Amino acid sequence: MAISERIRYLVKRHPKSRQEIAGDLFISTDCLGNYITGRRCPDAAMVRKLAIYFQVSADYILCVTPALKDTFTLPTVGQEQGLLSLFRTMNPVQRELFLHSGYGITSYASIQQMLPVMEIPGETV
Repeated sequence: MAISERIRYLVKRHPKSRQEIAGDLFISTDCLGNYITGRRCPDAAMVRKLAIYFQVSADYILCVTPALKDTFTLPTVGQEQGLLSLFRTMNPVQRELFLHSGYGITSYASIQQMLPVMEIPGETV
């Protein structure tokens, strides 16, 4: 699989349009189209931007790691809104823990028990 095919796969499965993706990446729609068709190859800085934007590794985009399985799907808008709603219910300490550890604080006791309790003097967790 070529770099252009990887980028095409990521763009196709993204909920935003090509115009929106290009705008988010601060490139023209034509430039993104050239990456997708293979007429242009992204430089290292653009590969990094693409990896961050699509939440994959640069190695994935550069075809160093295997392709994602066909079962790969991006979260739905509803799922993202649910996660945002959960984040908004957290106190500042929980938010900080969530952002730095990558784990969400959920209503599931088994997950909460795995997470360390952080206390800040004068604030209740």
